[in-house]
Parts: sequence; structure tokens; C-alpha cells
Amino acid sequence: MTRRVVVADAGPLIALARIEALHLLRQLFGRVCITTTVFEEIFPSERVLPDVDLLARTLAEGWVEVVDTPPLEGKMLNPGVDAGEASAIEVAYKRAEAGDTVLLLMDDRAGRMEAKSRGLPLIGTAAVIGLAKAEGLISAARPLLERLVAAGYFIGPMVVASVLAEVGE
Repeated sequence: MTRRVVVADAGPLIALARIEALHLLRQLFGRVCITTTVFEEIFPSERVLPDVDLLARTLAEGWVEVVDTPPLEGKMLNPGVDAGEASAIEVAYKRAEAGDTVLLLMDDRAGRMEAKSRGLPLIGTAAVIGLAKAEGLISAARPLLERLVAAGYFIGPMVVASVLAEVGE
């Protein structure tokens, strides 16, 4: 049986938590999967992210599934891919090989290049906001994108302009 699996890296979860928009992932996708490595990036023992409470409450709701980080088969082509990204890519790749319909949620350029080289479908944080607008979950994408940028999350101006053009803003 084919399942739809959304695998997320830490960056988009942290970004959406910063603007109190994590609920959009649940509304759009139902369930999201993260690896234990991504979990450890979100909840590091040595420092606390400002949005850790919202992230913890979200995990407690049960729609974010934490899965074991698989052993990496082979080496990442791009040396800039961090451990969380590598684990998310590996889980997405293995699920796709098993016949699941996979979508990888990732913003980092090195990770996205690696995922594309493996033929994995991708969506980033800005596109999630655009999709939420297109699905009628939010009335406008611009305010959320502006809050992301104001919160210090890097999203290039061309990406913002592209998403806004796609949703007619």
C-alpha cells in the first residue's frame, strides 16, 4: 500500500514555530516525520531554542512522528549537508524506494541539492506558506513571509517574490 510521507528537516519546523505557523503543516499534510537526528537538532541538550516550548507542544500532539535515523548508505555528494539533512534525505529516499509517495521539507541549499540529485520531491518553508494560501488556510502569504524574514530566518528575496507571484500577491 502506497503511503504519503512528508519528511522534515529541522530548519522549516523551527522557522514555522518562530511565526507560530506549525499548524499549517498539520493542516496541509496531516502527519510529518522527523528523524531522531532532526529531533536532537530541535531539542539540543546544551542550548534551548527560543521556540522550544511550541515545538515540544507540537510533538506532544502526536502528528509529528519521530523515526530512527537510518545508517547512511554511501556518502553525501555535497559536503555542506549536515547530519539532520542527511538523515531526512536518507529516510525520504528509503521510503520512496519502498514505494511511498514522499515529500521532503527542507530549506538548506546544500541539502536541497543533494535531495534533487536523488530525485526526491522538495518543498521549502516559503512554499509551504504559499501552499497554505493556495489551499485557503490563510488569507495572505505576505505577512507570514515578512514575519519569517523579520524573525531572522533567511529566505532570499527572489524566493519570496516567486511565492507571492504564484499566489497572486
